[in-house]
Amino acid sequence: MALFIRTIIKYILVPIGIIYAAFNKSKDEILILMYHRVDDDVKRELAVTRRDFNWQMNYLYRKGYNVIPMDEAYFRIWEHSIRGKNIVITFDDGYEDYYTNAYPVLKRYGFPSIVYLCPGYIGTDKKYWWDKDEKHARLMQWKHIYRLNQEDLVDFGSHTMTHVDMDKLKREEFDTELGMSKRLMEDRLNRSIRHFAYPRGIYSKFGEEALGRYYDTGVLISNGKKIDKECNICNAYTLKRIPILKSDGRYLFIARIKGWLVLEEVIRKFIMSYRTGRRR
Repeated sequence: MALFIRTIIKYILVPIGIIYAAFNKSKDEILILMYHRVDDDVKRELAVTRRDFNWQMNYLYRKGYNVIPMDEAYFRIWEHSIRGKNIVITFDDGYEDYYTNAYPVLKRYGFPSIVYLCPGYIGTDKKYWWDKDEKHARLMQWKHIYRLNQEDLVDFGSHTMTHVDMDKLKREEFDTELGMSKRLMEDRLNRSIRHFAYPRGIYSKFGEEALGRYYDTGVLISNGKKIDKECNICNAYTLKRIPILKSDGRYLFIARIKGWLVLEEVIRKFIMSYRTGRRR
């Protein structure tokens, strides 16, 4: 019922978004899509179904979207060369269903993607706190990551060592959560780890400053900055991502990438700012 209500509310918001988009249309932009899980057995908003995920990737393929890796997105921001409609596909947390369900679809369409990992959980029996009562919450092990590391279409980024909120960290803890995460993955995978995702999209000014010592980019959620021709290297650590949710299904996925759910983004940003303010 909750899923149905969310879907109906989003459909109600779409007409407002269509009007807004008509006056704020950008021909040249990079949209970063944020996924977490592709699993039919998980009933949460952050888990899209296999069927919907395949449809969404097929839609991007049919409509000729240019799906690019995060490295190329960073290069285009740096060079001020954002042209056309570009998509970056990201996955957070490193669930095993990325390996079993998502990557085979991405490979079929030749789409690159980046997975943001918390190496403090890899190779352990630990679950994320929100998965305490979730039966289907297996994370990728190093054996899965090693195999994916051989694929040209897969990149990895850091999501801190232990998925800690950035505004909870003391200054002396940043090297552990940001630096150790990077060093451990680089040692394991023999590749550069250049990109970072803020856990839960929670931003802190000192966190942004600390990122500059380790990474080239940092991605938020609705509280990030839109990537278009006005974007520049100064905000590469606060890039906007678009969350793709179970209740989006197919047609609301189209609405998301066309910018028709902008009012929902405003509401989400307000709630996130309010929660962050209360935590301080």
